[in-house]
Amino acid sequence: MKKEGKKLLLLDTGNFLIRKPLQTETKRRDALLRVDLLIHSYNEMGYEVVNVGEKDLMMGLKFLSEITQKANFPFISANLIDKKTQTRIFAPYVTKEIAKIKIAIIGLMDDQLNTLLQEIEPGLTLLDPITTSKELTKRLRDSSDLIVVLSQLGESKDRKLARENPQLDLILGGGGDALKAVMERVNEVPIYRLEPRGGYLGCIDYSLVNTRKPIKFLVSSERDDLEKRLERLITRSIQIKSEMARSEKQKAMRVKELKFLESKQKEVERTLLAFENKNFYKHVAIPVQLSVEDDPKIMREVEHYRAESAKLYKPKVASPPEKELSEKEMLAQIPKDSLYVGAITCKKCHEVNYRNWLKTKHAKASQTIVASPKYAQEECLICHSTGYGKIGEYATVDEIPLFLKGVQCESCHGPGRGHPKKGKIERRVTLGVCRNCHTKDQSPTFNYTAYLEKIGCKITK
Repeated sequence: MKKEGKKLLLLDTGNFLIRKPLQTETKRRDALLRVDLLIHSYNEMGYEVVNVGEKDLMMGLKFLSEITQKANFPFISANLIDKKTQTRIFAPYVTKEIAKIKIAIIGLMDDQLNTLLQEIEPGLTLLDPITTSKELTKRLRDSSDLIVVLSQLGESKDRKLARENPQLDLILGGGGDALKAVMERVNEVPIYRLEPRGGYLGCIDYSLVNTRKPIKFLVSSERDDLEKRLERLITRSIQIKSEMARSEKQKAMRVKELKFLESKQKEVERTLLAFENKNFYKHVAIPVQLSVEDDPKIMREVEHYRAESAKLYKPKVASPPEKELSEKEMLAQIPKDSLYVGAITCKKCHEVNYRNWLKTKHAKASQTIVASPKYAQEECLICHSTGYGKIGEYATVDEIPLFLKGVQCESCHGPGRGHPKKGKIERRVTLGVCRNCHTKDQSPTFNYTAYLEKIGCKITK
């Protein structure tokens, strides 16, 4: 994007420093290495604003304050305050100007996290995020062309925020338990969030042609749909005229259809005229491609982190082979209220797919890392098990419930609870889903089409 000369504003919704509580000194030291890597990488990429999430405070406010000194970008939070003085810890917002557009960026956290916050940093508290956003929006509206929220509220509260504060121009969502990308408009406020494992780069592309204040943007999909419809009408009209020129048969009927199409074409053209000299925005979820070259400086930092992190742990002796359970015993292990139900449950309707899957590397993915150092197991389990981080976070392979070992159906198609009745399964596995784990360094030979064939997943019953 930078090479294309686009004016970029790189933002992060927060919770990017620490993933979960650090229970040992070794994990704490490993986290320090990782945080340094992240800050250096963000500096190198040119990030401009980062919201504070509760996980960024896992090592305490003093630590986060020290980290901000290393960052070339500000951390913001509008509703995180000192309980005693009632003053904000970080700047509530930042204003940036791009292409003569003034953009106010507000950071928000979910006040339901106050209980957790008291355990981490008792001197802090969170104000109501919606009330806070309204107060800031009222102050910023006259001086800003766009007001953007970096949110750690979760899906339902993002929607509530949009309903109660329609003056916002964009909500970039984080937090909560989102399992996939969400792109929606609530009360005409666009809300965008990405599946949180890094398979996609989220891009909001604004096209500005009219700078008259107040600046308004329309969603480009409305215009795009009209243009596609017009193209179909024109194509059909050309086809009918060609048929009429070749044959006299049914000419009267063709003339009637042609007149109808031409009237619809004029109608769509009139509607499109209303979009002239308008500003548009569109959202693009860009799959991370292998063709994107690694940055040499950042890769040196990554290799340094891996080398230093490996020194902190001793290799773990491989576990003895597990006793194989019968299908009945496997099904009995699955909790009735579990969000994930395991491939053994999918077998009931998709036996061919299940048997194909058993022959793949996906089925044995957890076992391939049992002899890795303990730190590596914890890192690798995100991609080498099913449901990690969504129904549990395991430190080693031994801790994974047996019905979730390996890369199973639900890793790609989503949680199976309620399926096939009220549950929702993603039938088509997109490139971005694969990219969450098949990254350039971990899977350099990855080919989307070829790998889909390898996992033996065909839609059959």
